[in-house]
Amino acid sequence: MNDPTAWQEVLELRSDWRRTFNEESGSADLVGPCPVCGSYTLHRWYLLEDSEAKVFRGLRFRGRGRLWEWCSTCRTFEHFRDGFVPDWWTAPFDVAPDRLRYDPGPIEEARSTVTAAVVPDH
Repeated sequence: MNDPTAWQEVLELRSDWRRTFNEESGSADLVGPCPVCGSYTLHRWYLLEDSEAKVFRGLRFRGRGRLWEWCSTCRTFEHFRDGFVPDWWTAPFDVAPDRLRYDPGPIEEARSTVTAAVVPDH
């Protein structure tokens, strides 16, 4: 039996996943649906590891770092260990670097905590 709380890497729908994330930049939370489950719960989070700004293909980057992209609902994710952090990126919450792992679990936990603190109970 599959564990519904387990994270799984995007495999079969990787091209749709890449297209969805590449079409939406400028925000940690995407507005489009997840290509895997259809939920509107897609997120991204960058970790800046060096602050050597550069321009690449006409786009400005703050430096090199890591990227996590995930869906909070189906827990599908993709992780890039070596990439560029875009100039527009500002982390909406902090995650201690020693808590980070390959999957976005600790990042989702921090995001959920911040979101719960901001959204009032009805």
